[in-house]
Amino acid sequence: MRIHHLAIGVKDLEESVQFYQQCFGFKEQERFTKEGWDGKVVILRLGEVNLELFHFNEQIDSKDNHNKFNVIGLKHFAIEVNSVDETYQKLKKLNVDIDKPQLGTTCTKFCFLRDSNGVVIELYEKK
Repeated sequence: MRIHHLAIGVKDLEESVQFYQQCFGFKEQERFTKEGWDGKVVILRLGEVNLELFHFNEQIDSKDNHNKFNVIGLKHFAIEVNSVDETYQKLKKLNVDIDKPQLGTTCTKFCFLRDSNGVVIELYEKK
């Protein structure tokens, strides 16, 4: 077994596609809609994992907060990078909303950032 994909509802589809491509190197695989949907989906891929970006004209805001670990639901997803410090510097130059790197417990370093939809992503540097 393996994780096939993560699905994220987004405010602006093209802005979100550009964010994941520019910041992390995701590659677009497919775009589609379904009959009866008032929206579109773009599938991006990085390594073995697909990211499905859903955009609907009628949207509902999320109540998630990555600082509250006791809230039920997805907290964040992590992208493993070779160097958190180098990736942090790259993303700061792109004006990404990103926290300063910290020393990790299960990793060398980590930090959190938010995409343009407020989805929390962890940069994870393996020990």
